Amino acid sequence: MNASAEQAFTKIADFKSFESHCQAVISVDVTEINERESESTWLVHFHDGKMSWRERDLFNKDALKIEFTQIEGDADIFEGFWAIEAVSDTECTVTFDARFCMGIPTLADILEPIAESAIKQNVEQMLNELFVPQQEAVA
Repeated sequence: MNASAEQAFTKIADFKSFESHCQAVISVDVTEINERESESTWLVHFHDGKMSWRERDLFNKDALKIEFTQIEGDADIFEGFWAIEAVSDTECTVTFDARFCMGIPTLADILEPIAESAIKQNVEQMLNELFVPQQEAVA
C-alpha cells in the first residue's frame, strides 16, 4: 500500500468510514468500548446477496494489528485479523486473514469456496478504495 504502516492502521481501524469509501459496505455501526476495543455491526454486499454480523474488535496499535470475532450474524464462525507491516516510511503491506464457516456441513463444499471468493473480492475492493486515489482506482 502507498501509505505508512501507521496511516494504514488508522484508515483500516476507522470502520465507520468504510461506508463512504467501500462500495461493498452498506453500513457499519461502531460502539467504542475503550481505546483498544469496540463492537461493530456490519451489513455488506456479499456475492449475490447481503451478509450481516456483529463483531468484537481488538485494536493493537503497537503491533499494528486488528483482531475481530463475530458475536452474532449470518455465518456460524467469522473471525480473523488485519495486520499491517511497514515496508518503508511511505509503504506497507496489509494482510487480512479470516476463518469463515457458514455452519451448514452438508453444503460446506459448495458454499464456503463461494464465501471465501466473495470475502477476498470484498477485501481487495475495500483496500483499493481506501488507498488508491479515485482517478487511479482499478475496477
